[in-house]
Amino acid sequence: MSQRKSKPQSSPKPRLASGGATRASRPWVTGQPVFEADAICPLMPVWPWGGHRGWSYDFVRFMRPGVICELGVHWGTSFFAFAQAVKDAKFKSRMIGVDTWAGDGHTGPYGPDVLEAVRAIAAKFFPKQSFELLPMTFDEALPSVADASVDLLHIDGFHTYDAVKHDFESWLPKLAENGVVLMHDVADDTGYGSARYWKELLKTFPGFHFEHSWGLGVLFPKGDLWMSALRRHGLDDKVALYTYRAQLERARLELRDTGAMAVERLAAMDEMGKIIGDRDREVASLRTESAGLRDAKIALQGDLDRTIASTSQQISELHAAREGDGQHIARLHDTVTQLQTRSRELEGDLAETRQSLAQTQEGEARNLARAERSEADLASVAQQLDAARASLEQASGNLARALEREGVLLASEVEWRALNQSLRAELDAARESIASLRVRVVEAERSLVQEAERAAGLGLALEEENAMNRELSKSLEVVRADLELMAIRIEHLERIQIERESEMERANPDRVNSGAKPGAPTPGRPRRAAR
Repeated sequence: MSQRKSKPQSSPKPRLASGGATRASRPWVTGQPVFEADAICPLMPVWPWGGHRGWSYDFVRFMRPGVICELGVHWGTSFFAFAQAVKDAKFKSRMIGVDTWAGDGHTGPYGPDVLEAVRAIAAKFFPKQSFELLPMTFDEALPSVADASVDLLHIDGFHTYDAVKHDFESWLPKLAENGVVLMHDVADDTGYGSARYWKELLKTFPGFHFEHSWGLGVLFPKGDLWMSALRRHGLDDKVALYTYRAQLERARLELRDTGAMAVERLAAMDEMGKIIGDRDREVASLRTESAGLRDAKIALQGDLDRTIASTSQQISELHAAREGDGQHIARLHDTVTQLQTRSRELEGDLAETRQSLAQTQEGEARNLARAERSEADLASVAQQLDAARASLEQASGNLARALEREGVLLASEVEWRALNQSLRAELDAARESIASLRVRVVEAERSLVQEAERAAGLGLALEEENAMNRELSKSLEVVRADLELMAIRIEHLERIQIERESEMERANPDRVNSGAKPGAPTPGRPRRAAR
């Protein structure tokens, strides 16, 4: 992030309520969002952060953070993905965006038009949203945000090791309890220092990351409330699912763009064909005209030769007859001179025609060469279309398998929860029965004491008292036997519950591991553009 100075902002606004255990228990919903900001910036889906918009949209709706702060907004690909989730889920969130909007060594410099576009998107599509755009450096914005107030912090500034480390350490006090940190450009194949620093963070704090779209890290440095919630919803399956969805969307965009390019190339080839046809007709016309001029020259040359021969014969006859007629001879010489001049003019016209014909033929050759290159480009576009279709089919298959696996896991989870609830109900009933039996035992013991006192006080016969005591002892033994049977039943139910939970853990081992990396880096990364 470039260090352009600006006037500090006013004191921070009061922090909204953050999520807690109640929010962490809400269900995860996989959405199909429509990102309205694309209407003004249609390239957002193909910019480096575009592949993470689907997951971040669903996570913001799941978490519902009261304060969202982003360091490095640029065009707002991620910022407006968060805002879209807040708008669609209909909850209130204070959104803070910090950027100099002047560029840095990675994005390159840019003018005020970028900030104007961000403000235009905010005003048009999110008029009721609480936005605070701070055009300043990250360090200058620190006093504008209260400590322990940010629920979701996104760091996407300058990507060197030292810069990212400084941004994380200086803004960590601003993070609320159980707050979440997102960090972009953490994939190994980016070559950035941010990827190395991300590996060091994972040795200290719980977290996970996505490898696609330059990599997105998700860190839980102040409590694992949301990490545990994501594990309960199948974290590893979610990472695979959203990775496949992003790859599928990327393949669809590439297929769309390649198809559009093919249509443009075909239109250009049609236009080139029309130009070549016009040139062919022009060349044919010039050739016809050249042939006519050539025939005219031949005819004129014949007439000239015949005239010269006739004139020479007449001169010979005149000299032979010694009848000099100077005036007639002069006229004949003038006629010969005119004919020779006309012959030279026709030869000049013929040379110009030949030159024009040569230029036309050269242009025709260039057009043919361009047509051949266009055909080669069309073949290349066809190959790209085939590759894009193959990538689309593979991504579709991966997405289908991921959705199928998620459905199976969800069904198993519902079944397990129903069985667990039933066992807990039986256990509660057994505990109530034990409590009731204990009350009966106490009452029986109290009755024995009362009977003994009454027998001592009234002087009843010892035989009758002993008989009654024996009967009461038998009743007490029956009650105690029932109590032991109920205790055995409780132990049996608890053992069934433990065995059922063990079976669920063995059937779903992916729910145990939460920090696994989602896959190998994607080869052939395009050059980084805008965020």
